[in-house]
Amino acid sequence: MARGKKQECPRIVHYLFVLAAVFLLLWVLVFGQNSFWNTTKLKKKVNKLEQEALHLKAINDSLAKENARLKTDPAAAEKAARELFGLTKPNEKVFRFVPAKEDKK
Repeated sequence: MARGKKQECPRIVHYLFVLAAVFLLLWVLVFGQNSFWNTTKLKKKVNKLEQEALHLKAINDSLAKENARLKTDPAAAEKAARELFGLTKPNEKVFRFVPAKEDKK
């Protein structure tokens, strides 16, 4: 071989190289377990679950405060018993008002 001449690769080698590069790029971007697509999807899911956890924590905190208030304040406990369970004191009359039905005219 002469010094200045390059040996050319067959076309099939070029095609295989391009095909391997495309496959590797697709694997990294779309199909792999740690691909950008899966990572983005998991980040969205984590954000959604964190928002739900914050919402549930706020509800839990408010219920804990209500529980503590019902345990320490007798007036609050009596009010809850009357409103939620319909309890009354002995010899007490309770009047319940039922809303009137509207006419369908």
